[in-house]
Amino acid sequence: MICVVCIVLLSAAPAHAADRLPNAMLGQWASDPAACGEQASELGLTVEPRSVLFYEHGYEIKRIVRQKDGSLKASGYAVDDQGKARGSITLKLAGDKLDAGGQIYHRCAKSEAAAGQ
Repeated sequence: MICVVCIVLLSAAPAHAADRLPNAMLGQWASDPAACGEQASELGLTVEPRSVLFYEHGYEIKRIVRQKDGSLKASGYAVDDQGKARGSITLKLAGDKLDAGGQIYHRCAKSEAAAGQ
């Protein structure tokens, strides 16, 4: 009996630049531009090269795949006060707006973001 093993890798595209979020996405964001000075609020979002941090939860990014629509699917671990579990989030940048998991965030100016820290 001959056993043939086939491994098929299904991916929309190769991983993005060493599985690091692009510089254009990094920084402080808020779902309401008026909340930019209050990054510790529930409206804030911080994007780092390998993490996406919300008020009470976040994502540790291990793999990034560019989707056909230009968005990035970031996979790794979802982390909250209950612990850590496999998870993913889709991010799409459009100018000074970032769609993070279906919620729109506005880029905070560096001076506003620093005021909230």
